[in-house]
Formats: sequence, structure tokens, C-alpha cells
Amino acid sequence: MDKNMADRLIELREKNHLSQSAVANRLGVTPALISAYEKTERNPSLERLIALADIYHTSTDYILGRTTTDSYATIIEVKDLTDAQIRILRELVEVMKHTDATRP
Repeated sequence: MDKNMADRLIELREKNHLSQSAVANRLGVTPALISAYEKTERNPSLERLIALADIYHTSTDYILGRTTTDSYATIIEVKDLTDAQIRILRELVEVMKHTDATRP
């Protein structure tokens, strides 16, 4: 089933363990407005859409349903890196995948 923008906003908020109040606080709006976005009663402005993407570490395209890839498949520009730097970056990503993110 295709997800609409409201479904994606709920999914992203929950995936990031945030309440509507927490998101509203970061955006400088009321929790009622976040609720309205998630119920398809209102659509975020361009400025707020970009801010939501930043909060949820994803792209505006994902929120809008233009792509099915969220933040966990981020593309990193490596054009100006050496082969050795790219190899180190790949190794770092692999180490981070296997590291418990909850540990300090």
C-alpha cells in the first residue's frame, strides 16, 4: 500500500522516537499543527517541509512520496576523495553499522 505524506510523517516521527509536542517545539509551532499535518488536515509550507526533513534526517522527496528511500540510504558525494579515503569511509560505515548506538 502506498503511503501518503501524513503516513510518512507519522512513521518518521515514531522512528525518531519523537512526540508531536517535541516536533512542534523544534519547529516553533503548536502540537495541534503537527497533528493536522498527520491527519491530512493541513500541508506544511515549503519552509516547514524542509525543517521536518532535517528533523527526521530524510529528504523532502521521501516525505512527499517521490521516493521510497528514507535517510537510511543516504548518498554521500565522494567525487573529490581518493580511493584510499573512499575505502576508509566504507570501513567506517561498516563499523558504525555494527556499533551499539545507545552506548556513550
